[in-house]
Amino acid sequence: MYIDIFYKILSESLLSLYPVFVKYINIPFGLELWSRFFTYVFISLFFIDKTFILKYIFSRSGLLLSFITILHVYTSYRGFLLLDSGIAYSIFYTYPLMILLLAKEKINYIIIAIIGVILLNEEKIDKEKFKNNDIFIKKNIKENFKYEGVCMIILAAFTEALIYFTVKDIKTKNNWNHVFISYALGTILFTIYYYKKIQYKNIIKPLTVSIFINIFVGLVGYLLRFYSMSRLTPIFYSILSYFGILMAYVYGVIINNDEITIKKIIGTLFILIPNIYILLKPSSNSIS
Repeated sequence: MYIDIFYKILSESLLSLYPVFVKYINIPFGLELWSRFFTYVFISLFFIDKTFILKYIFSRSGLLLSFITILHVYTSYRGFLLLDSGIAYSIFYTYPLMILLLAKEKINYIIIAIIGVILLNEEKIDKEKFKNNDIFIKKNIKENFKYEGVCMIILAAFTEALIYFTVKDIKTKNNWNHVFISYALGTILFTIYYYKKIQYKNIIKPLTVSIFINIFVGLVGYLLRFYSMSRLTPIFYSILSYFGILMAYVYGVIINNDEITIKKIIGTLFILIPNIYILLKPSSNSIS
């Protein structure tokens, strides 16, 4: 039980680095997507059960997971680009609530975490931090794109909730199978689309950096998330997911020198309260 909880918390700590990574890696947006899909598939290829993959990759659940993952990665990356990291990650973490609603669970003390999200959801883009960052400007981090960014993040949250149930429908204890099925189709499509569209000479170094980040942050984080998806109940999984918001703001302070305000402190406490409550009363929620 406790190892499942630890893996979930660790996964959220790693994955909450993605908003920083997406904004600052100096490669075209499409190639950023490709590097993630390619990295996940290439590494997972060494650990999958090939018989299982052949059975499920073209099944209804397998194809659904692949298409949802493509939509999820695109919308989440787009939202991270168009919004401040704090706003984007706060809105994205409405997905645990969506999981609860889709699972027809009762929503009670989780509302405390939602209040925390609302309090932390007023971050503004500090243009001074990015005025000398050409790639930031090129990727359209502008105030007039805010509404598109919000729509992208909400869609990313909804697809993340759908991924939860689709993964549970593909029953395997080898979570590398989940990773491979999720990203295989996207790898093929993005490789075909971008093969002749990119001048690779000028981006070998940043592309290499992107691949290594995807290995050590994304791949490990998502593997641990898949592990917890298949072992924790919807309400327990959802509550622990809010830890990612806390870490996103911690990284903001450490990496971006974000200001610590009373509103951020109160919001963080509101997010921590239900997590601590659940951890202290595990008997109130079954863990599969």
